[in-house]
Amino acid sequence: MKRWKIAGLFAMAFVLSTAPLKALAVSPEFAYTEEKWASLKDNKLEYEEISELIHEYNTTVRQNALDYQEYRGKTSTEISKEYYESADEVTQRISYPDDVSDGYASQISSALNGEISAENLIEQGDKNVDDGEIKRLGYEQTEKNLVQQAQKLMISYYSEKEALKTLESSVTQAETAYEQAKTKVAAGMALSSGVDTAAEAVTKAKASLRSAETSLDKTKKQLLILLGWSADSEVEFGTLPEIDPSSLSSIDIEADIKTAVANNYSVRITRQRLSNSQSENNKITYTNTLKNQEDTVAANVRNTYNSLLLTKDSYEQAKTEYELSEKERAAAELKLSAGVITKKTYEKQEAACLSAKTALETARLELLTAKLTYDWAIAGLASAS
Repeated sequence: MKRWKIAGLFAMAFVLSTAPLKALAVSPEFAYTEEKWASLKDNKLEYEEISELIHEYNTTVRQNALDYQEYRGKTSTEISKEYYESADEVTQRISYPDDVSDGYASQISSALNGEISAENLIEQGDKNVDDGEIKRLGYEQTEKNLVQQAQKLMISYYSEKEALKTLESSVTQAETAYEQAKTKVAAGMALSSGVDTAAEAVTKAKASLRSAETSLDKTKKQLLILLGWSADSEVEFGTLPEIDPSSLSSIDIEADIKTAVANNYSVRITRQRLSNSQSENNKITYTNTLKNQEDTVAANVRNTYNSLLLTKDSYEQAKTEYELSEKERAAAELKLSAGVITKKTYEKQEAACLSAKTALETARLELLTAKLTYDWAIAGLASAS
């Protein structure tokens, strides 16, 4: 007989841990070469290793791997039987008081609750269409979503880090303006209110920088915990993959939509549930659900593709703007050397060029994220609802 725990039969664990990466991995030693294990266990995060790190060290994936052992290879009929056996256990423990006593009301309430629990378990058994394969698909879907989340966090980390450059430049400019304002006031060339305004600008610029630094630290810690490190681990971050915008023109969206529908985890789970259905009501329900999911996946993949193209256009525009800004900066540098413009004028152009460069890098990372989202949609993670 199954122990009384069936009510949580299909619950998934999503609690993350701060366990060190050196904890035992999920896979046996022979799953990778000695060199690969060494790379996974070191304190350097490589983008290409995120999938393996999630599989081996993520707490949710590790717990799901343990939970799956209970359902591996089981049919929906066998799982339904477990519900019935649990209901029988509950029924056998129900006890009604023989007469009115001090605990009569409590005992009656307990017995009635037992009856309700048993009825619910029987109903769950009657309706159950899940089997070991569905559990496997569900856990695999969870793992792939975690991989995607970690990959996007790593991209976000670099994007936020890039944004710090512009904010740091803003602080420098604000501090320079503040010093200039003080000099002008001391020389009687400006009102003291200008110093107050400049000081306020410095305060705001520094506050924006601190906020961005806090956000960056939060992103880093979230990513480390997701991959099995402790939040305060000293981890070296590797580089991100490059993306060739011109390669996007070769995408066959119609073929990709068919692949995305075939691969989609939610669709595959519904198909399996439909296959396991015995009652006509279940068959009708899952047939309709399947059709809706397939249509939704197709629409979402198309939307993801359109978003990818828009992001590509934004990247190319940012690239053009940076190239123009760099030419203007170079021209300003020559003018500064010739004494035609002041250093302050040149620094403004230099700051504008830095801002354009940051915008270009940000656009590149947004394009990388958009391509990642599209690729995962094709691989089975497109929303089906």
